[in-house]
Amino acid sequence: QAMVNKVSVEKGETDDCSMMAYGYNPFISEKSPYHGAYLAVIESVSKLVAAGAEDKEIYLTFQEYFPKPMRDSARWGMPAAALLGAFKAQLDLGIASIGGKDSMSGSFEKIDVPPTLVSFAVAMNKTGNISSPEFKQAGSKVFLIKPQYDKNGLPEIASLKKIYKDIADLVRTGKALAVYTPTYGGIAEGIIKMCIGNSIGFEFEQSAVDGIFDYNYGAFIVEV
Repeated sequence: QAMVNKVSVEKGETDDCSMMAYGYNPFISEKSPYHGAYLAVIESVSKLVAAGAEDKEIYLTFQEYFPKPMRDSARWGMPAAALLGAFKAQLDLGIASIGGKDSMSGSFEKIDVPPTLVSFAVAMNKTGNISSPEFKQAGSKVFLIKPQYDKNGLPEIASLKKIYKDIADLVRTGKALAVYTPTYGGIAEGIIKMCIGNSIGFEFEQSAVDGIFDYNYGAFIVEV
């Protein structure tokens, strides 16, 4: 879910590393560019938290791509809504976007790109803090930790920030063996990918099966 790369040094060893992850869901963005951009920020930040970063260490950069607006006010509304969503997410999380690239030419004849605001989250870290998402051993317990959501389907920020802190603590104390944050395919996709890494199977509690394909942005699947 995230790239982690040790910083190159000419001589000797280092445990400093850079981290990067992205967030974007075109199926949400085509319905609401505001929600799509807001959740793109949440997704990118959550991926780095799952990998061992603390949210206070993270910065963002955005890649934006929209249909050619011409003189259509509805088309102009797409980037406006997306930027408002991304800006609100930055204010809520206290994380700044320090760069980006935009294009308003995503149209060819009668074909348009979906409204696109991809959030890239970046951070520096120490290799000892890094967690990988595959299940590590048979017999573990696996939990879903998810934030509360507001009436608009967005994570409640106080709930989300507490979870970010809790996940960082679990990873850095070694209590979490693996962490994954659900994206397109929800919990089901996350569990499958966590299983594949070390060929470890998984059994759901019957009560946990409902909603496994739902979006759960800001949630975390945790092996302990």
